[in-house]
Amino acid sequence: MTVGDANTKLESAFLKLIMEKPFAKITVNDIVEEAGVHRNTFYYHYQSIPAMLGEICRKMVAKMFVLYKDVQSTADCILPLVRYSKANRTAILHVYNSEARPILMDYIRQICKFSIERYIDNVTEKTGISRHDKDIMTRFYTAGLVGVWTDWVEDGMETDSSESFIRISNILERTTLEAFSVQK
Repeated sequence: MTVGDANTKLESAFLKLIMEKPFAKITVNDIVEEAGVHRNTFYYHYQSIPAMLGEICRKMVAKMFVLYKDVQSTADCILPLVRYSKANRTAILHVYNSEARPILMDYIRQICKFSIERYIDNVTEKTGISRHDKDIMTRFYTAGLVGVWTDWVEDGMETDSSESFIRISNILERTTLEAFSVQK
């Protein structure tokens, strides 16, 4: 078995298990049994289950970044993350409601920051806005998107969030355009 095959089996096993039970209830034995590999194989690739989660999140972020190449609106910043979260609701909630929440939140912040940076760069391309001002706006909007996403997850992701996220995005977009069109 190649290194890539083992990683794929282990990560697939973990993703299956996280859909079935809370993060804290998943053991290395559960993962290796599901993957059909030896325990040593797990430890050859990962130091721990949280380290494995971090690697899975890193790969997810890399895939999400591809979606954010050409961000034209603030809705483009959040809707791919919302769709992914809805499609993986159980897994997201199991990780969010565990001691591994900081790992997940770090990657959520990365996704939001990256997408907002693309948006602000696109919107301000032909303005004289300083990099410093762009960075301030990026931090502000990143915190807002992460906060809205977090509130939605804490509410159990029960509501159909797309409409709310689009509305919030439209408000953000208007304020961003106004802020960058008035230069002092």
